[in-house]
Amino acid sequence: MERIERRDTKEEWRLPKNVRQIGEPGSGPGQRILIEDYVYTYLHQMAEKNLTCIRTAVLVGRTERDAAVYIQGAVEADMGQEPKKWFSHEDWSEIFREISTWFEGQEVVGWYMANPGFPPVLTEELKELHRRHFSKSGQVFFQTDVLDKEEIFYIKGAGGLIPAGGYYIYYEKNAPMQEYMSRKKGGAGIEPEGILKDHAAVRFRNVMQEKREQSAQKKALAFLYTSCMFLVLVIMVIGVTLVNNYDRMTNMEHALHQISESLENEQDAPEEPLSQDSLEAAMEEENRLASAGEAAQTPGEQEDQGEEAASEGAQEPSQEAQQQESAQEQQETSPEVQESVEQPESPDTEEAPEEPQTQEVVSQAVKEPERYRVQKGDTLLEISRSRYGTDEMVAKICEINGLEDGDKIYVGETILLP
Repeated sequence: MERIERRDTKEEWRLPKNVRQIGEPGSGPGQRILIEDYVYTYLHQMAEKNLTCIRTAVLVGRTERDAAVYIQGAVEADMGQEPKKWFSHEDWSEIFREISTWFEGQEVVGWYMANPGFPPVLTEELKELHRRHFSKSGQVFFQTDVLDKEEIFYIKGAGGLIPAGGYYIYYEKNAPMQEYMSRKKGGAGIEPEGILKDHAAVRFRNVMQEKREQSAQKKALAFLYTSCMFLVLVIMVIGVTLVNNYDRMTNMEHALHQISESLENEQDAPEEPLSQDSLEAAMEEENRLASAGEAAQTPGEQEDQGEEAASEGAQEPSQEAQQQESAQEQQETSPEVQESVEQPESPDTEEAPEEPQTQEVVSQAVKEPERYRVQKGDTLLEISRSRYGTDEMVAKICEINGLEDGDKIYVGETILLP
């Protein structure tokens, strides 16, 4: 016995090879808690079978030189729902019978309680139960809430039970625990490795999967949002472009309409007739020239000139006839001018009686028809417009020449113009 103690004091405690750390376990004596993976899985499965009642179990295993507690098995203790009646003599008898059957050679190292829906809280009642039934050194209390995934190990401290900073889950075949779990499941066999998965690892994988799915959803939403914004921007650009083009087309259409109206107004605008002052000045100049010519010519010369004027008038209208035609046009387009010629009222025309011969010649020239030789490209309509400034003289020209069809005139033909 002494040899074993000496050997133990020289050896250093070491962690098993396959372990997983939960939390931050302490480094002092009695503060290292190691629970085997099958035991950890069985305790959670037992608590999840019925989430409406409290489930309890006794933990078995070994303690190593007060340095660590190894939990290698768990025996379910069905003691009811009243903590005051727990761990009676009958309860302990059944617990020890199960331990001797399935976990022979192992000792009681603590106990377990699961109360689903209630956070793990160390009440005075639970402290008293632990003090009365689990007072040996190294015995622990494991409390869980499988709904909220909370779990705490309690170890013995100076003033009683205190929470441990963390614990270790280690992995080994643990044949006794597998056989006990198989019996609890109705005799179904359990493979030595990999059947009972670690809940923490499963939860971790589920959390990581959810995060990956959330990340993928966020990326998809970001891409969809970017695409929608780009589409909205394109629609806005197209709309602005269409509005600008519409305004430009409207302005262009308005400008073309104005230009068209201005051209139509220019075409429809009548030619301005000669003013009365211009007509009177032309008549005075004509009278003056006629008086001067008659005074300078002899009667013989006047006859020769009359014959020559008659011959030239047949071929081409003389300057005097053209002036008389202009006077006649003004008389027809402006009744006021005609009245002024026939019945002069202005002071300038009152001098006309001094030259009665000239006035009579002009009046006769206006009333007598003029001879005109048809040129290439002439029509009665063009002749009427060029001579009189109006289309209304076509009928008179046809009447004085006896023409039934105004378009049947020929080049070189001589016609009379009223």
